[in-house]
Amino acid sequence: MHHPARVLALVAALAVGGGVCAAQTAPPTAWPEPGGAELTWTDAPLADALYELAEATGLELVFALRLVREVRVSGRYRVGDDPDRALRLLLRDTGVRAERVRHRQYVLIREPLGVREGDGREAYTGTLDGRVVDAETGAPLWGAHVWLVDLGLGSVAGETGTFAVPDLPTGTYAVRVSHVGYQAVRLELDVFPASPRLPPTLRLQAETVETPDAAVVAGPEAPGPAPGVTDLGARQAAAVPYALGEGDLSATLSWLPGLSRTGGASGALVVRGADPSRTRYVRDGVPLYEPWHAFGLFSAFQPEALARVRFHRGSLPAPLGGGLAGVLDVETTDALDGDTARVVGLGAVAARAVADVPLGGAVGVHVGLRRSTLGALLEPGLRLDGGALVLDPTGGRAPGGPEPTVSFDDAAVKVSARLGAQARVDVAGTLGRDDVAVDLDALDRPAPVRPGPDRPALGRMAYGWRTSTLSARYRALYGSRTYLTATAYRSGHGAREERDMAGGAEDVEQTLVDVGVSVGVEHVRSLRHEVEGGVQVAARRVDGADAGGVAAQRATEVAVYAVDTWRPWPSWQLQPGLRAELVADGADVQASLSPRLFARWSPDARLVVRGGVSRQTQAVHRLRGSAGRYDLAASRWVLAGARAPVAVAWQGGVGAEWAPSAALAFSADLYARRSSGLLEPTAPAAADPGVDLDGLLRQYAPHAGRAAGVELAARYLRGPWTLGLSGALARADVRPEVGEPTGGAWRPSRYGRPLTLGLLAERRAGPFTTAVRLDLESGLVRPDGTREGAEVRASAAVGAGLTLLGLRWTALAQVTARPVGADPAPPAVAADGLPLATDARGLPALPLVTLTARW
Repeated sequence: MHHPARVLALVAALAVGGGVCAAQTAPPTAWPEPGGAELTWTDAPLADALYELAEATGLELVFALRLVREVRVSGRYRVGDDPDRALRLLLRDTGVRAERVRHRQYVLIREPLGVREGDGREAYTGTLDGRVVDAETGAPLWGAHVWLVDLGLGSVAGETGTFAVPDLPTGTYAVRVSHVGYQAVRLELDVFPASPRLPPTLRLQAETVETPDAAVVAGPEAPGPAPGVTDLGARQAAAVPYALGEGDLSATLSWLPGLSRTGGASGALVVRGADPSRTRYVRDGVPLYEPWHAFGLFSAFQPEALARVRFHRGSLPAPLGGGLAGVLDVETTDALDGDTARVVGLGAVAARAVADVPLGGAVGVHVGLRRSTLGALLEPGLRLDGGALVLDPTGGRAPGGPEPTVSFDDAAVKVSARLGAQARVDVAGTLGRDDVAVDLDALDRPAPVRPGPDRPALGRMAYGWRTSTLSARYRALYGSRTYLTATAYRSGHGAREERDMAGGAEDVEQTLVDVGVSVGVEHVRSLRHEVEGGVQVAARRVDGADAGGVAAQRATEVAVYAVDTWRPWPSWQLQPGLRAELVADGADVQASLSPRLFARWSPDARLVVRGGVSRQTQAVHRLRGSAGRYDLAASRWVLAGARAPVAVAWQGGVGAEWAPSAALAFSADLYARRSSGLLEPTAPAAADPGVDLDGLLRQYAPHAGRAAGVELAARYLRGPWTLGLSGALARADVRPEVGEPTGGAWRPSRYGRPLTLGLLAERRAGPFTTAVRLDLESGLVRPDGTREGAEVRASAAVGAGLTLLGLRWTALAQVTARPVGADPAPPAVAADGLPLATDARGLPALPLVTLTARW
């Protein structure tokens, strides 16, 4: 029997320098006969499985033998199944992907993984391809036009309906597909690795063309990343092996220039020197408050559970509000969209599981669970340092010292259902929990803080944090030009601090609840104009109780926005927008008008120049204690209203992304920000700030802020190697606003780092991936205004994958060294109070292993 797949494989192997032993491969097993027979592979060589699949389906597969050597797979194909889908499932998690050449013919290439700067266009190149057919008959539509509206180029479908636009930088593209006598459509298509799916089949509905402007289908997403947006796929977010092997999203983002973390190697995300509380987090359209575990050791987002990660830094588009520094917007995977994630993992920090399960063709369920395993391998440590209790979740317990407990867990559930052909509804909920308990009397304390006649025993102290969301979202396409999204949600965050002392118990509790509804409409007016508008209403309350009594705050925020995406020329995109906001606290009303403008110029596929300016507001303040390089566990929420200002920032920036070749790419950004109404501490924070608003505002005062910087990044690919550089020169300052006793002098902001530089080298060889990362950062600012010494931190990781028992296993070992140059200066806090603080400088210098199974 003549095997076309074998012949093509042999030719490809000779052409690219692969092995020439294709004819020596073991012959395939007996082929399934029609009528329901199937092929089953269990830990089989990938080459053999590809040969057998080609014979059973008629697919022509071209590949180099060296590409699949030593790769083993498990799977099944039943006669009658979709062969394209069978090929996709067979190649899943193998490091190999299929590029469609023409109908039923594919070339197999290595699957590139990695983090992408900007909108990802500089990292790799690929082919945007697919097939255009009649929706009713399935007949190929020869001559159909496929146009990439942002780039001004396209293709014409051949006689089989297939099209291909080669050599495109990877990313998401707005595509218009049209054919005479058919309804034109507008949609977004991905060039791998932005999407792991095989090329799609586009089905056009027949219609009579009545006007020059054909009907266009509006989608739920903007037609391509807006200027200043980082758009990451979930696989790229999971690919960087840092943060305890958990594939932490915040560790991935912190690689981008201008982004860092409060503790250097861990902690909350810092955007261009701004306090982490000035970055807004959104999950499936719902605001999420404090999405961190173990004092910011890593984020509450499991990377395999994320279908899309979009990070807006600097200027924001008009539909987004509530963040002065940026917005992190994530979408959960969805079985209705074809996601089939099934993951279980066990590591030194947590055990976790993610699953997307379709229930028939109209309902899908997403479930994500995680439970901490701290204490099994890594022991939390506690020490007394300068009058503060310093807790390191992975630092280890001192001999004879106290045994603090740190535990956390989270859960996410989403149920999605189709309501007809053009509408769907999603009902989702998330829960997160962190608990810390400390026996204070087990500490070896110096004389000033030992129990005595005038000082009771310190007893036990416990902290607990809870985060939750509950939402329902409706999305529908009306006609062929209008897309509606309506969301109702409840989001909350609560904190409880308990001190059980010999002199009595002291409890402090505070909760933030945000209940809101939003309605957004996108309408395509023509090929050059797409308009969007909407209304967002949020009712917030903060309730608290301590020894001083009960405190409560109430505020309502209403926002109305409008955006016009305009393409005056093929290489230009302009996006003017306006956002009007009103914040009401009883009789006190604060209104503001925030204009925004973005521009993008892309003369060809390899160069993108972008810029924007916007006014942004934030009506929720999170007050953090000032303790040098320590973060105090006690922090409070304050709502803007009669006694607290709405924070405002003007931001502007320009940037460019240039890929002179498929292997080399650069990006550069220049930005500036000016802020007002920032609540900053005027003195070292007290041990217990309480919950009374007047008392809090005596410790914090409105400040002005300014920031500016230049950010650079480069990426070079050569064979199995990926080399990356990321760096920024920046300055961020704050000062009391007019009338403050300091006279309004500028001082460095707490989290500003004038210099950050990162170097990354990654090599992929067969089933193994090895990565080394070196970071250099300026030290943080001490409470007295001086700066700590520069920090140098190194990380290394080795990963390996194999197929066993029908599962794809991934093992990862990594080590992150404590930073060189970290200043051990004690925090400026009172000795009497013994506030709980955390020191998240990084991970202990010992190998940490995690094991993950996927199927």
